[in-house]
Amino acid sequence: MSELTKRLHQVLAKSKDSFIQEDGQWYSTNEFLTEIEKIQHYLIAANVRPGDRILVSYPNSYQFAYIYFAIIDYGAVVASINPNMPEFELKTFIERANPICGFVGEEHAAFLFHSNRKVHTLKNLFVLNSASNELKRFEYLQEDWYETTIPVVSNPPSIPEPSDDAVAILLYTSGTTGRPKAVGLMHKHILAAAENIIRSHQLSCKDITYCFLPLFHINAQIVALISTCLSDGKIIIAPKFSASKFWNIIQENGVTWVSAVPAIISILLNTPQPDNIPSSLRFIRSASAQLPSLHAKRFEQMTGIPLIQSYGMTEAASQICVNPLPPGKRVLGSVGLPVGLELRIVDDNDKNVEPMNIGEITIRGNNVITFYEQADNQHDFRNGWFHTGDLGYINDEGYVFIVGRKKEMINRGGEKISPYEVEDVIRQIPTIKQVAVIGLPHPVYGEQVAAYVISSLPNVDPKEMIKEVTSHCQNALSNYKCPAIVKVVKEIPVGPTGKIQRKKLKEMEIAYSKVQNH
Repeated sequence: MSELTKRLHQVLAKSKDSFIQEDGQWYSTNEFLTEIEKIQHYLIAANVRPGDRILVSYPNSYQFAYIYFAIIDYGAVVASINPNMPEFELKTFIERANPICGFVGEEHAAFLFHSNRKVHTLKNLFVLNSASNELKRFEYLQEDWYETTIPVVSNPPSIPEPSDDAVAILLYTSGTTGRPKAVGLMHKHILAAAENIIRSHQLSCKDITYCFLPLFHINAQIVALISTCLSDGKIIIAPKFSASKFWNIIQENGVTWVSAVPAIISILLNTPQPDNIPSSLRFIRSASAQLPSLHAKRFEQMTGIPLIQSYGMTEAASQICVNPLPPGKRVLGSVGLPVGLELRIVDDNDKNVEPMNIGEITIRGNNVITFYEQADNQHDFRNGWFHTGDLGYINDEGYVFIVGRKKEMINRGGEKISPYEVEDVIRQIPTIKQVAVIGLPHPVYGEQVAAYVISSLPNVDPKEMIKEVTSHCQNALSNYKCPAIVKVVKEIPVGPTGKIQRKKLKEMEIAYSKVQNH
């Protein structure tokens, strides 16, 4: 048994009436363990072996939680995906990940039942009925899918217990170039990351978290689900974020901390605040994307709740840096201090740079992978360090600041421009709801700065908005950093956690430009 599964068993063995809540109903640890055992019997019936990959395509729910824990404890590998993933992406994922069994909703089941057998390796599907919340088993037999009974395994065979080096989670990074890279997080990585989170957030059995971020992402899985379980806390699971329910749920349940993303902070800033901010809420954590300093300052002024900016990535099983909790020093604009790992900033020759000098962020530690399960190459791992692809610097006190992705930096005639810096300036305009800055090709300078803005006003005059953005940037930025192109748009592409997809935006704009020029 790995140290992770051993610790999970120790915590869940404590009989607790309230462990996980969904739709106002609390489930006990005993109920949770019963469901885990049931799912593991299903895995045995499906001839799942330790190390086999299991597709999980469920929305945030109690069911997701116990299936997730059951698979990891069994020694198999959770391969979770967005339950709303389109059919083409679903089939591409399955071809890439090669799961042999899956727990899916009815929509994805329908896609797979009508697909060509050659495109996937699945042999068993457990389909969740949306009306009854019951599972139905389907087997692939004689080149077609057939519903079969789920046998009761009275004397289950002994399954080898997973080791610390066994892979527990398989996730794919989106990447800025090339095909997605397969990140295999071992039991030891997950435990190390969770311990770092528990220590930095001072989590205990007195804590209750509210999880609305997607559980198919690393953030919610490790930060909210596993860290809460290992610290003997409680968790409230919601299918998605709801601004209208947010403060009520915190007030009614005595929620003590929340893991959020900058997009949610922005929404809360534009949502009426309750007359009395719940006193139980110790802090809100922000991750997954750059948190605008202006938003952070406004939120704390309005609510009095500490907003803890952090930094993480899938390859580190989530958290890398985090700002200290009060009364520790939090630095506005910084992602905080490295926790439980080593971090250094290097130049293009992998040499350390001095404080306040920009370079690439590299990391190593017990929560950091040392190779990709599947990738075009392993160039991100050099001399024992993982190269994150993020550019940043460390100040004299050791606080880390991120200025952008290495491949997203704009190179205008040799001058490097951070899109984050330009975006932060444009966000100072009160009528800006959202902004994205990218570099577009330029015949002389190589690249030019382009800004895409969404107005918070319903009937904005695009020409006036462009003038305001241009004027504001000219007053606040060096000339070479000012956008040469400003466009008022209705939509900016973002991922499931609200992170701006600059690569996608750039591809769309270049493709559109080519069409216009023909």
